[in-house]
Amino acid sequence: MLSRKGKKGQVTLFVIIGIVIAAGIGTYFAVRPRLAPAPIELSPEAFIEKCMSDNAGEAISKLSPQGGSLEPELYILYNNKTVEYLCYTNLYYTACQNQRPLLKEHVEAEITSYVKPRLQACISDLKEKKEAEGWTVTTGVLTLTTTLMPKKIILEAEMPLTLRKGEQVISRNKFKTILSEPLYELVMLASEISNQEAHWGNFDQLGYMIFYRQYDIEKIRDREATIYTLRDRNSKLAFTFAVRGYVMPPGI
Repeated sequence: MLSRKGKKGQVTLFVIIGIVIAAGIGTYFAVRPRLAPAPIELSPEAFIEKCMSDNAGEAISKLSPQGGSLEPELYILYNNKTVEYLCYTNLYYTACQNQRPLLKEHVEAEITSYVKPRLQACISDLKEKKEAEGWTVTTGVLTLTTTLMPKKIILEAEMPLTLRKGEQVISRNKFKTILSEPLYELVMLASEISNQEAHWGNFDQLGYMIFYRQYDIEKIRDREATIYTLRDRNSKLAFTFAVRGYVMPPGI
């Protein structure tokens, strides 16, 4: 038979155990949301801007090894790739002529032409998905521009987009994404090399790299062409193009 003192100690023990259990349950429910958060769906704006960014990255990876064009017209096959001539002549003993005097604008247009239809497909997918969730989605005409700037590429889209569901309304008409890539610098360097090849028939890549150490410039002679590969040492982004000028006839 327990004494009064023993019974009191037992009650105190049960109280302590109850407090510990209650505290443990409270802590579990307080911490659980932080450990296993519910997945967060991208907003329509973020979804569209991600689509722009992803496809712009694909466009850059396709055109950079090909002289800035998605489908080169005047090119040489080099390492199983069609590398566009940025400076070219079909004559012997003759300086090449710059084929892309507005190379920057050409590359911007190429990126836009690649991204725009894929962005329209993303918007169609978004519309279909949201309508399946009970939203009413209206869109307008899409315009897209690409701008190469120092150390970045900016894509800006304009299109009226409205989503309605009951009293909820989401409305956007401008979308923007920025890629941190030094494509502008490589394109401008390619233009400078093309101009010097057209004027002097040569470009001193070793001297240039002494003053501008952020670039690695590879210059390889392949048959009657000179293949330039410009590489940014920090980002590893590379831009390849071809030149044909002051070519000697076979046998000389």
